[in-house]
Amino acid sequence: MSSVIINAPEVHSLYPQAEVSTKNNYETVIKTGLWFLGTIVFCLAMIDLYAQTFASETQIGLQSAKIEKLKLNRDLRFSDINPLIVGSPTIHTQPADKYKHICKSMKQYTWNGFFKSYSVTVYIGLGEDPSIDFIH
Repeated sequence: MSSVIINAPEVHSLYPQAEVSTKNNYETVIKTGLWFLGTIVFCLAMIDLYAQTFASETQIGLQSAKIEKLKLNRDLRFSDINPLIVGSPTIHTQPADKYKHICKSMKQYTWNGFFKSYSVTVYIGLGEDPSIDFIH
């Protein structure tokens, strides 16, 4: 005589399968949340990187133009610097601080990143089309 074992559906428990499924759902939610947060942090870091890049490119361009003008025995004029400004900084005009004896005013170009702000300060001399005396 042979014996046949019949496994009825009532014998199998459904609880372990449901527990595994819930665990997989938690893992998926956690992974999706981490990817979402990582993407947000990456985008914010890119905004900061662009602000830093714009500021450094502007500073390098202004200093290079000043050196080129000095080689020709000329001054870099305020009207010459507009094409050298990269990006769209906020501009603040103030009286010159520690260089008052040679400069009339200063313009501070500021690029705002998410984590930090970057700025270039241009000290302007006297006259109708003033010379750029110092770049910081």
